[in-house]
Order: sequence, then structure tokens, then C-alpha cells
Amino acid sequence: QASELGTVYTIAETELISGICREHGLALHMDGARLANALAALDVTPAAATWKAGVDVLSLGATKNGALSAEAVVFFDHEKSRDFEFRRKRGGHLFSKMRFLSAQLVACLEKGRWLDYAANSNARATDLAAGLREIEGVSLWFPVETNIIFATMPETMADTLAAADCVFYTWGRESSGVSVSARLVTSFDTTVEEVTRFLDVARDAVR
Repeated sequence: QASELGTVYTIAETELISGICREHGLALHMDGARLANALAALDVTPAAATWKAGVDVLSLGATKNGALSAEAVVFFDHEKSRDFEFRRKRGGHLFSKMRFLSAQLVACLEKGRWLDYAANSNARATDLAAGLREIEGVSLWFPVETNIIFATMPETMADTLAAADCVFYTWGRESSGVSVSARLVTSFDTTVEEVTRFLDVARDAVR
């Protein structure tokens, strides 16, 4: 529901994909690894973004939103869940003491905590993106709709940030040796202070 680019599928787009699936007799599976981030960004209910939009099966992710190895598979059409438990076990996805991992889902879903966590990570990414846009030599690749930012930054900035223990993923240093491509991800517990510190280090690197 939230793409690898950090952008989200609108409900209209999900409905369009669902319609194509129906035309060809296919079921629609939604990868909801970052579903909470998408819901927070779109400000819609889980129902509106999933089964009401034509989704048949949902991978409900919690690992990218504060939990440890906790995921659920939700079938909106019970017929499609036939033999699923067996197929999950055969595929090596049945962990010992699974109930202890699953208990995290209860705590996350209770009182809307999962949406609060996602709203925080989205907000911190928005703050980070706003600050980065003001720094000379930094360009963002895509709209920042959830908690993922793709950017190009000066190599000196990337090196300075790394030296200051600001951890993020980089790849594709340009042949000119002056720019670096980066993927920055904020999390459920990223703080305003951490974003401020990151931006302060980034600004100092280009002064």
C-alpha cells in the first residue's frame, strides 16, 4: 500500500487494480508492510483502503512499525484461506512460540497505537524532507508521502553524516565523485530532536 518509493496508492488506484483483477479472474493481494503509514498519510480507515477497495488478501505488517517479526495475513474472502495454515507451515513460516510474537499485534492495534506510530514516522520524514530541500546540493527524487526519502546529496555531506553516526543507506556514487544517492527512513520512534540534529550536521557539511 505504501510503495518502495515512499509514495502511496490512492483508493482510486487500488480500485482500478482490483477491477483489472476481476476482469481476468484474479485475486488481489495487498502488500501492507507499511499499511499503517499509508493509512496515516491518506487519513482513511483500514476498511476503506483494503476490502472496500477490492482487496482479497492483505499482508498486515507490524515489523516496519515497531514490532519484532510480527506479521498477519488477513483474508477478506474466507474461501481463499483454505489450506493456508498448511501451506504456511510447509513454506517454513511457522515459528515456535508464535503466540508470543503475535501478542505484539494486540498491543499495537489496541487504542490505535499502530496508527500513532506510523503518524510519527511520517511526520518526522516530512520534517526531514523540508529541511533537506533547503540545503544547497540536495535534491529529492519523489514526493515524500510516508516515511521514506530518496535523495541525492553532496558526497562531503554523506561522509560527514556517516562520521556523525547518522545512519542511512547509500549507493551509486556518481563518477564525478561529488554526489551520492541515499535512502533515508524514519521510524516509529524517530524524534524531533534526532531530525534536528541530522539537519544541523547536514547543513554544517556544506558551509
